[in-house]
Amino acid sequence: MKKSGIYYFLAIAILSAYSCGHQESELTADQVIEKAVQKHGGSNYDNMEVQFDFRNRHYRAKVSDGEYVYERTFKSDNGWVTDVWSNKKFKRMIDEKEIQLNREDLRTYRSSTNSVIYFALLPFNLNDPVVNRQLMRSVDIKGQPYYKVEITYGERGGEKEDFENAYVYWIHKEKFTMDYLAYSFNINGGGVRFREAYNQREVEGILFQDYRNYTIDKDFPAQELDYAFVTEQLQLVSDIKLENIKVDLVQPD
Repeated sequence: MKKSGIYYFLAIAILSAYSCGHQESELTADQVIEKAVQKHGGSNYDNMEVQFDFRNRHYRAKVSDGEYVYERTFKSDNGWVTDVWSNKKFKRMIDEKEIQLNREDLRTYRSSTNSVIYFALLPFNLNDPVVNRQLMRSVDIKGQPYYKVEITYGERGGEKEDFENAYVYWIHKEKFTMDYLAYSFNINGGGVRFREAYNQREVEGILFQDYRNYTIDKDFPAQELDYAFVTEQLQLVSDIKLENIKVDLVQPD
């Protein structure tokens, strides 16, 4: 056999091996999110009670086999306020007495309670059936490779504000940690945020992270904020720090 023929078959073999390996490395959006959920907490998310402090308010989340209770407690001029948001309803109590809320206040208090716990527990619940997941192009950030997944919610996926907003998550291709996230929002005039995770720590088998919180003045889509970040177009808004984290892995009722 001529050398050219040998080289030809070698080239075909190498390309075939590469092609197989490349196909095996391709993951779907669902698979990427599932691996991130397993990395950050896995089955520990199924039955847990998490407590933490954030900006002078105490939060508690109890999850048991799909049922949940989210609570927020803080001191106000009117007394001790406790907001409770569960599968069934939202209520506000002042000094342990439930008060009546108009529709606008109910939605505002419910959303602010839910959003803090939502971001604190990410990527918990991103594999929920009501979540729509779309894999976008892979990117490098600070020399590290990332899957990029866009999350949207169906109309049955909870709150109207969730349905209207867009969320993007950057998952490390090797570690499957969720190192960056971005989202758009419509309240208070609307805008976008980009968060960079730091100070990752594990508490009872669940990973928690703090975030540097960025924004941009330009009309910039959340899906492209990784570019704005690496080109240093973002402005730091705040630090998102969770304090006094406590986790109890509870048995189902």
